[in-house]
Amino acid sequence: MKKRRNDNLISTIWQLDFSAALQEELSKSQAATVNAEKFMGIVRKHLAFEELTPTLLREMIEKIVVHECSYDEKGTRRQDIEIYYSFVGKIDLPEA
Repeated sequence: MKKRRNDNLISTIWQLDFSAALQEELSKSQAATVNAEKFMGIVRKHLAFEELTPTLLREMIEKIVVHECSYDEKGTRRQDIEIYYSFVGKIDLPEA
């Protein structure tokens, strides 16, 4: 009888823990969706811009990180720049 109660208690604790973890992941997913929708709203607003204005930059860009430059064996200068967009963060694009 005692072993059965312990098994039930362990099962209940595991279910509660699993349920909490599942709820946390669902909340993260919902927040990501909201952020993506906000970002797309800004993109739609400025879809056909002809000039890069300070207002456009403030709305679209959260931050720009410019890394130190380096040189390869041929002396070609390389400098990495990361752009973090509002609401969605850094988007990794394939290198050209």
